Amino acid sequence: MTTLNQTRFTTFLAAIILSFSTLIASPAFAVGGGGGNFQLGLSAGTINADQEHMNTLISRANTREGGISTGSLNNAYEAAGTFGYRFNGSIIALLFRPSFFYQKSEGTGSSGNFNYSNIGFTIFPIGRIYPLENEFMKFFMQFGLGYGRSNGSIEEGSAKAEFVGDAFGTVFGLGSEFCYAGTHCLVVEGNYRYLTIERNIATSVTGTFSSTSPASLSQAEIHKEIEMDSTDLHVKMSGLQFLLGYSFYF
Repeated sequence: MTTLNQTRFTTFLAAIILSFSTLIASPAFAVGGGGGNFQLGLSAGTINADQEHMNTLISRANTREGGISTGSLNNAYEAAGTFGYRFNGSIIALLFRPSFFYQKSEGTGSSGNFNYSNIGFTIFPIGRIYPLENEFMKFFMQFGLGYGRSNGSIEEGSAKAEFVGDAFGTVFGLGSEFCYAGTHCLVVEGNYRYLTIERNIATSVTGTFSSTSPASLSQAEIHKEIEMDSTDLHVKMSGLQFLLGYSFYF
């Protein structure tokens, strides 16, 4: 885990502990008993999706070219919408969450542009439990199973490949809602999502990728799997996810 991610995780953990401690100390905290409301929400944040295979290609291109300005793909941006329902008199809520995933690194070398990207979306139904809450704070835990689809691109000099892949994954995490005026809530949450796309199919290929050691892609043919070292190129939408958002109950 990088220093930046350690800082994010520490900050998030401190916020959750503070929320939990406030709930326990408050004479008005309760176990369950809320609900009966729909909610709409928007959130945005980051996820430390480390693209190991593409980062290997970047490192190899850096060696072949004697240096490129392209950085590693270690973190991505994510924006999500939420629609859900909290069951009346219970601690359980069901949510439907689509999200947009954006990760890109661009640079140049002696042979031209060296650009790498991973852009896609996820759709996750999520079950959420509110074990502790009061009128202001609602502490929750959540778990979901869902689907992700990625559109990737690798450009190295005169060679470029675009590809697509999809997979199912899981997400689990915890967070807290800080509500004011009854129906408006600031939401802070941290999740871990596992969603690795192990098979990506080329949709467009131009040029020829370098076979000079250390070699680039070993297979880049339209309608076939993208491969590195004769192994399928993996794309990750996995990692620690930190989101800050707003929810409206009605």
